[in-house]
Amino acid sequence: MILSNTKMKKRIAYVSGTRADFGLMIPILKAIEKSKLLSIKLYVTGEHLMPELGMTINNVKKYFSKVIVIDAVSKQNDKIGTAKFNADFFKKMIEELNISRPDLMLVLGDRQEMLMVSVACLYLGIPIAHIHGGERTGTVDGVARHTITKIASIHFPATKDAALRIKKMGEEDWRINIVGAPALDTILNNKLPSRKELADKFGINPKENFILILEHPVSEDIENAGRQMEVIIEAVKRFNIPTVIIYPHADAGGKKIIEVIEKEKSNRLFKIFPSLEYKTFLALEREASFWVVNSSAALIESSSFKIPVVNIGNRQMGRQRGNNVLDVDYDSEKIYKAIDKSLNDKKYLSKLKKIKNPWGDGRASSRIIKILEKLEITPKLLNKQINY
Repeated sequence: MILSNTKMKKRIAYVSGTRADFGLMIPILKAIEKSKLLSIKLYVTGEHLMPELGMTINNVKKYFSKVIVIDAVSKQNDKIGTAKFNADFFKKMIEELNISRPDLMLVLGDRQEMLMVSVACLYLGIPIAHIHGGERTGTVDGVARHTITKIASIHFPATKDAALRIKKMGEEDWRINIVGAPALDTILNNKLPSRKELADKFGINPKENFILILEHPVSEDIENAGRQMEVIIEAVKRFNIPTVIIYPHADAGGKKIIEVIEKEKSNRLFKIFPSLEYKTFLALEREASFWVVNSSAALIESSSFKIPVVNIGNRQMGRQRGNNVLDVDYDSEKIYKAIDKSLNDKKYLSKLKKIKNPWGDGRASSRIIKILEKLEITPKLLNKQINY
């Protein structure tokens, strides 16, 4: 890693498009804000500006009073709508970055907003540091993630496996820094709401089991998104257990999932939310008897809580996970059997008490900050060569 002796604050930027990416980035953004050598400029766009998904910009402002809005939202819940959102956001982001010119842009994961930001920075000559690169997943998200990796100047993979994939993509060793998953910084180092607080907030008996459901649409199968949610609910209802369901992201097919969820509004056992504050969501993850999901949280965060997870479909196919994850297809009977195992298989549940999270140790943000503080912003960052 190149070092710098400069005392000037480096201007770091980050663009958040969803409640999920913002929650994951809070410890890193706060650490940048506290640094004597770095400053943060935070942009919000997309889902944060949509009232139907909780208008989560208000939650962002609870943590950071100064945010810059990039006024772009998804107006059609299909593939052409996704493409149009990307085009609109891309144009507005270029105009903003051409004026503000940060020294470095942080990007996270594989979402469309991150890809558009990366392409904009590539052609504006702004170096990128990519968090959570090198991971295997299914769907278009995996393609977007690896594209960002090839654009990025600095890599912050969470695991050794991810770092090795980045190296195999031809990235130079000095650019690659294994840091762990930022989510674990909050899980392991912050106080989360208690079970009683959750029970009071959501009207759940603290002595009862409850289920957590978070289902996102699969980009290659949006036509079946609604039916896939129906299959999940069919299986869950057979257990007659209180259930917390959170809306999906505003991706193509998401509205079909929401329509199915809304049919359960009168079900006394179902608690339905467009969005939740990140620490509240983590506390629900911790206290749930098990999760039924296709979210990355299931694979990255769940083993820290030693909670059983029923992971459905191919959205997270190939992603590293702990031994607490049961993979099933969109089949009501298979989902039912996986849930039954997660509730009643004492031998399986006993084994989960001993699992370790392969995604880190809760110190990702401190590692990232040390590297950013020492990083010298020179043309070498942008002058990339394939290392084979």
